[in-house]
Amino acid sequence: MSDHRSGDQASLLDVRLRQLSYLREIARSGGVTPAAARLGVSQPSLSRSLASLERRVGVRLVERDGRGRRLTGEGEDVLAFAERVAAQVEALREQLGERARGERGTLRVGMIDAASLYVLPGVVRDFGTRFPGVDLRLSVDTSGALLDRLRHFDLDLAFVVGPADSDLWGVEVEREPLCLYAPRGSPGDPADSDWALYPRGQRTRGLIDAGLAALGIKPRVTLESHNPEVLRQMVALGLGWSVLPPPVVERGADALPRGQPIAERVLVGVRRADAPSHPRRDAFLELALRARRGGTTAEVGRPARGSGVGDR
Repeated sequence: MSDHRSGDQASLLDVRLRQLSYLREIARSGGVTPAAARLGVSQPSLSRSLASLERRVGVRLVERDGRGRRLTGEGEDVLAFAERVAAQVEALREQLGERARGERGTLRVGMIDAASLYVLPGVVRDFGTRFPGVDLRLSVDTSGALLDRLRHFDLDLAFVVGPADSDLWGVEVEREPLCLYAPRGSPGDPADSDWALYPRGQRTRGLIDAGLAALGIKPRVTLESHNPEVLRQMVALGLGWSVLPPPVVERGADALPRGQPIAERVLVGVRRADAPSHPRRDAFLELALRARRGGTTAEVGRPARGSGVGDR
């Protein structure tokens, strides 16, 4: 007995969407012949499809009414089901179309703090305006952590310090100088002063160390921080020198005077090299390129590969 019920359930699950659409048209047209004409199929083909549907559900769905056909009570129940299915299929088609156009779905973007502070805020705002149906999820972390998440499919796009690793696809978004900043007043000799810098081992710190070495300075680092705002505050309080991108330091009435540039770092937008087309990701990257340097969609397709990206 249980095997028979299982067979009935399997038959119900095997109902075709086309069969349901045929039943809808028979109900609307009042018969098999006019329904076949409207559907553009032969009458025998439509009759066979209807008979197959009745076998699958195990009941009569259509009965004769004079020269026409009308639905049985069971047929009305199946028709109501068919209408719900058709509405859901149409909603799914529209949803998938919106996803394909980048109008819906989720976009996961990672960025280093510099990008979140002053490079991309306007891009985030503009993207939200253009794509209000997209769930934009932002993460701020070091380059190394963001690239790990990108490789593990936890992010769709990341903005990190370049150059891009050879197994990833990257495009340059921004170049910025890294400049010396000293406490106001009598800053003292930089070679014999305290310093507040990015942590050792990060890409930005490597650029800074190389630039200071070229000036003959071996910094006495008393504080390390991932956060450039913390480093800026240390300089403002007179507790040490630092090397920072100017947009972090030079804003508002308490802007610190800029020293000489000692290095330059490149911000790149990075994705997995073999990632499939992703309209939302590509739209965000295009906005970033246009906002920072008048980029176009042609630039989005240009790889910028290099020896590797460090932690920051």
